[in-house]
Amino acid sequence: QVNTAMHEAKLMEECDELVEIIRQRKQVIAVKIKETKVMKLRKLAQQVANCRQCLERSTVLINQAEHILKENDHARFLQTARNVAERVAMATASSQVLIPDINFNDAFENFALDFSREKKLLEGLDYLTAPNPPSIREELCTASHDTITVHWISEDEFSVSSYELQYTIFTGQANFIS
Repeated sequence: QVNTAMHEAKLMEECDELVEIIRQRKQVIAVKIKETKVMKLRKLAQQVANCRQCLERSTVLINQAEHILKENDHARFLQTARNVAERVAMATASSQVLIPDINFNDAFENFALDFSREKKLLEGLDYLTAPNPPSIREELCTASHDTITVHWISEDEFSVSSYELQYTIFTGQANFIS
């Protein structure tokens, strides 16, 4: 019962730690998304303001042009028409700047999340088991006065980087173990 309680407590502690890491990362990513939203809305608001300003200037120019078209004095018409035509040309050139620089279809493509690897790891969460001992290939093993070479085959899925090798030297009276 004590052993089970200890393992259950350790399991709860480890799982709570994983949940806390996920919660913190979720919070960080949510903040980044909100910051990006605010930045994009600011840009969009500036573009809307620029478009409104351009629309107001264009409306004034159209009203002036309509007023000039009603002018009956030809000399006065020519004098004011040139001025209005220049202002229309300038307004047309500046309206090219109003092309939106935000593509709303891929506005959050840099926030693509792929949790497939993490999900696979979490689904495979289980107790670790010790790898099976290797099979020693005695026919390939060699020994000299200061070197021992041991060959083995491991059929386990775990990658084992090393094993501890103990040997005994028979001295006749007492065996020396190293």
